[in-house]
Amino acid sequence: MRISALLPFAAVSCFAWEAEVDSALLQDDQCVGSESDCVLNALQLKSSRDSEGELMEDDIFEDVEEAEEDEEELEWLKDISVKQKNHFKHILSPLQKPIVAEYKSLSVLDKYGDYLMAKVENATGQKIYWNKKAGLLQSEDEELDATTGRRRHGSQSLPPRARYVNKILIYLEKEMKAVWNLHTIVDRKRWGVGDVITSNPYGPHGEHPDNWEANGSFPLPLETPPLSDNKTTPKMPKLHEAEYKSKYAEQLQEDYVALVQNIVDANKKTDKLRSALKKMNGFADQFVSEESGVFNRIETQ
Repeated sequence: MRISALLPFAAVSCFAWEAEVDSALLQDDQCVGSESDCVLNALQLKSSRDSEGELMEDDIFEDVEEAEEDEEELEWLKDISVKQKNHFKHILSPLQKPIVAEYKSLSVLDKYGDYLMAKVENATGQKIYWNKKAGLLQSEDEELDATTGRRRHGSQSLPPRARYVNKILIYLEKEMKAVWNLHTIVDRKRWGVGDVITSNPYGPHGEHPDNWEANGSFPLPLETPPLSDNKTTPKMPKLHEAEYKSKYAEQLQEDYVALVQNIVDANKKTDKLRSALKKMNGFADQFVSEESGVFNRIETQ
């Protein structure tokens, strides 16, 4: 009963299929030969059209994917948003305070370096030429520029909002360059004092103190300056991490991270320099108190 019930539907389906084949035959003007050949040609034509339809549908999907990729690329090259601009301005503005504080701390150490030089100059009667290696100092400054005040892109090539943030970064990095330059000056003074102490193993007046003559008048400093100023102790900035889809926002974020790391690094090296100056003061006191004409080499570095 079930089989007999399905037969009418099978017949209808078969009839529809035959009608479709006949229609294809009528549309195929190139059909020549036997009836079976024509049926085969018609079926091949229909299959080819179905296949072409599928290919066209695949092409549409490819076009959509390409359009999405183009849209993502445009998003990548788009200027930063107003919200991102304000965010960068918010996290960059507080960085000037620790930079200025760092410079003030180094200014205190610079006076301490002058004090050390005056103490040793008074004992030896000779001026310390701490900056006589000017060429070396210049090359070191150029190296500092490459490692600290770095700009990976020009402002003029940036879109407006990114260019605005980039100008803030450039300004702060110039201030950091001034910090590193002062750090180099103070350290040079420390090295100058140490070189004089180490290169005079027979004391301030040399191996034959009776023949010693001063080549200048250098007053003895009466007061020891401080090594630090608690009022200008810099507080290290907190790093804000973020991920962006914009090319320019990512570049600005990288520069911001590098700037924060630069500030932290400068603070650590200033602490080390402060300790080194304090240690050098001990060497200077030992050197000044030594009896001239007696060999006692003091290794300061």
